Amino acid sequence: MDSPLPAGVSANGGNLAFAAFLRDRRRHLDPGSVGLPAGRRRRTPGLRREEVAQLADIGTAWYTALEQGRDVRPSDQVLANLARALRLTAVERDHLFTLAGRRPPARLEGTGEGVDAQSLALLRRLEPDPAYIVDARWDVLAWNQGAADLFRFDAEAPAYGRNMLWRYFTRSPTPEERSDWNATARALASIFRGQSAAHANDPRFRTLIDDLLVASDTFRRVWPGQEVRALCAGRKWVNHPVRGRQEYDFVPLLLPSMPGASLMVYLLRPAADGGTGEGGHGMGRAPLPEPVTRLVSP
Repeated sequence: MDSPLPAGVSANGGNLAFAAFLRDRRRHLDPGSVGLPAGRRRRTPGLRREEVAQLADIGTAWYTALEQGRDVRPSDQVLANLARALRLTAVERDHLFTLAGRRPPARLEGTGEGVDAQSLALLRRLEPDPAYIVDARWDVLAWNQGAADLFRFDAEAPAYGRNMLWRYFTRSPTPEERSDWNATARALASIFRGQSAAHANDPRFRTLIDDLLVASDTFRRVWPGQEVRALCAGRKWVNHPVRGRQEYDFVPLLLPSMPGASLMVYLLRPAADGGTGEGGHGMGRAPLPEPVTRLVSP
């Protein structure tokens, strides 16, 4: 009499639990959340197999074999690519590795979820200039030490604590900000309005918008508008928690490996240009999802 097979293992040596998890996560992923058009009518919810394979940079036939529970052994790199393609959380990524019989990778401080190794390496190379990665919902996913010092990202964060919209709209303006506060609020709303339209079916976006409408008088006032604009480079004042008020140029860079995400880089302007002095123009010269004086107090 044959011995019973271990739980989750098929007769051909494949991994049924791993395959079932892949299928489930694929079917729960909205095409718009990964930058794919809805396209022709879809008979089933979620992404198609070939779309996941393309996002994970693997062959469609090979990915299909994984979903069918065949005896295929993916490498750590392939598992990492699948986790990023399926937009898995850190917990889900660890579960994926465990189901595949591999040790989950160590979690790095400040890396957030779904950020590829190349982007993390770039963050480190940009030191000491502050830089962080923000996704389409304006959640900060990863940052370098310069950004941690400037924006206190390492501090314990409450709900939405690292969401840049929330940090801006749920606080009061400082005296330096008041003259530009409403214009900046409208600009921020116009940027997010265009970005959120591509994620209309994502409940995370709807929840954030609903919560902002409850929490912020300013957001309730500006959100019904119809203006749409793109996030672009600009200049603004930021209050450093130690060095005081400083002027920065900021540059948003799109990340092809993370649809909808941007790498935000801040470049301190030389003192000769008034970059570290007081006075001059207030914040809000150019819109950015960043609460520029949030760090006056912890």
